[in-house]
Amino acid sequence: MWISFLACIILCAIVLYVPGYLLFRNLAFSTPRSIAFAPIASTAIISIVAIVNEKIGIFSAGSTVFGPTLVLCFIPYLIAKLIGHAKTTDRATSWDWKFLACYAAFGILICVYMFIKPLDGADSFYCRADNATHLNMVRYFVESGQWSSIGATTGTIAFIPGSAGFYPSAWHDLAALVCTLASSDPIVAINATNAVICGLVYPTSMWAFLTCLFPKSKLHIAVGAVASMSVACFPWTFLIKGPLVSNLLSFALLPAVLALFMHYIKAGIGVHWKGTLFSGILAVAALALSQPNGLFCAYIFAAAYITHRSMKRFSRNKVLAFALSAVVFIILWFVLLQLPFFAEVVNFPNTGGLTLTPVESFIASVTFEFYVGQPPQTILAIVAFVGCVVAIKKHRVWLIFPAVYMVIAYGVSRCTDEYLRNVLCGFWYNDPWRLADAAAIFLVPLITMGLSAIIVAIAKSYDERKASKRPNATHKQSSLRVVTAVLLVVFTCYNFFPSYHNLVTHKREWSPFGFMRDRIAREYSTTRDHVYSTKEKDFVNRAMEMIPDGSLVINSPEDGSLFAYGVNGINTYFRHPTTGSLTDDANMIREGLDTIAESEEVRRAVKDVSAEYVLLLDQGVPYDEGKWLLQTTEDSLKRWDGINRITDETPGFETVLSDGDMRLYKITGTDDGGASGE
Repeated sequence: MWISFLACIILCAIVLYVPGYLLFRNLAFSTPRSIAFAPIASTAIISIVAIVNEKIGIFSAGSTVFGPTLVLCFIPYLIAKLIGHAKTTDRATSWDWKFLACYAAFGILICVYMFIKPLDGADSFYCRADNATHLNMVRYFVESGQWSSIGATTGTIAFIPGSAGFYPSAWHDLAALVCTLASSDPIVAINATNAVICGLVYPTSMWAFLTCLFPKSKLHIAVGAVASMSVACFPWTFLIKGPLVSNLLSFALLPAVLALFMHYIKAGIGVHWKGTLFSGILAVAALALSQPNGLFCAYIFAAAYITHRSMKRFSRNKVLAFALSAVVFIILWFVLLQLPFFAEVVNFPNTGGLTLTPVESFIASVTFEFYVGQPPQTILAIVAFVGCVVAIKKHRVWLIFPAVYMVIAYGVSRCTDEYLRNVLCGFWYNDPWRLADAAAIFLVPLITMGLSAIIVAIAKSYDERKASKRPNATHKQSSLRVVTAVLLVVFTCYNFFPSYHNLVTHKREWSPFGFMRDRIAREYSTTRDHVYSTKEKDFVNRAMEMIPDGSLVINSPEDGSLFAYGVNGINTYFRHPTTGSLTDDANMIREGLDTIAESEEVRRAVKDVSAEYVLLLDQGVPYDEGKWLLQTTEDSLKRWDGINRITDETPGFETVLSDGDMRLYKITGTDDGGASGE
């Protein structure tokens, strides 16, 4: 299984970097920068090809998605020749290569430590309802060849046809593509995809961002390799909250998108307008088809950057330039808030994170306590504060705004559900964890500046002391390098160390990264008792051996069987715990399947959907004794009573497989007008 995992990682890296590299290289970017930008183009084009394939009736698979993507990425070579875009002055240095390699190596190291090593198997998965959707959708994409973000579904026939709208499925496209190319288990491909995004895409994306912000400072770029992964919440909370894998991809691409944006602003949009337009379309498509709230993160950054540029451009009227820019961006923000298209997102009733008082929320925000139960990162917060001071001194105040906005929005989202929450947090589903992860990204430049300033101060102090003893010595450069190396090693050991001995309580306590690592290990554990346990997974595998391939199996999703299709591949009827858009047949089945021997309507519904079997994983288990989904309540469980009431004695069902509280029944109640299966 781990060999398959490694193969999936290699293929995922090829899929994300080769096509996009060719495209950006042909747009005359340097080789290192083309590598960093590559996932933007690859993500966008793969997703667009998937949409086009479905529209024209082509079965999406490795050859029909990756093949066209590769071909399309060669075309800009001709375009570059025609429009003369190759005249760009973007040139790589040996330091670009060294630093890019450092970012990638450090990212891979942290990813192995935080995500891959804690997995007790390459096919480990997180048992949360959101993840069932992701697992089911990836498997359905692979089996159906329908990968489009427009009307993306998990393939269940229990819902009203056409009820699925736009669903950003770029991540699912990528996982499905890796799965088909590697001929692997979907979960192995999913874990490999997440590993590549966390350990390679995000660090190289951040390298592009920081080199754009600090093009003349090798110190800042060196420090950024460590700073980019230093905030404990990102990308790791996206693996245990939801998991929010679509947001994971969108936010990992975000720094590179911002770097691309700044590159063309600096190079001159008027001169390079065709390249700007083409790259801009790809960037917008990549974020929109991954998770659109990445675009609003980009909007916050763009507002600060463009305001800064306008003040610099109109230096004699800075106040007026600031006021006009701010007013325009604020008005546009409120206009977007009022659009019906965003209403469901902006007004999303996300109350899960509303657990703090205003004072507690303020403390959590300023100490970087960005997840429930996560220990604060107080030292890192102080470093970021030093970075803010440096930014003010260096006249780069605009860099503070995106981070401060997200930190404030995070604080607001945790302590109030008033209108202010919708205004500041609405585009992120009013979700504190998405806002915290966005804050983590925008804090990286400030942490980089703060840590660099501390290094320079220590090196300067050391040089002054040395100079006072040896007036003729000149060791400034060598001391800076030594201090940088030593401080980065010390900072890395302190910041990423998993636990420490509390001198007050005399107990071993988790560090922020240790806490996140432990959460990942527990949530992905196959030995822990989850709602869909290893025992239940094995039972489903045995059940599949006893029924014809493709047989439709009615299930009670809240007992964990909503995972059965995505994990095992069994053709379950109910793949979601929601009931809002179910068909009439589905509602009839969930409410009265146990009456199939007496009810003609139930028999007709079962015949209409061609169901043949029933799967129960917690038969007869009371609510207060069972292991359920986080969202499950005693009332929600009653929605499936028609299925849950089935026992070995219920007329119309024949026991095929039995193990403890797990059952597989053959539906016999549709035979001969409702013959009993007893």
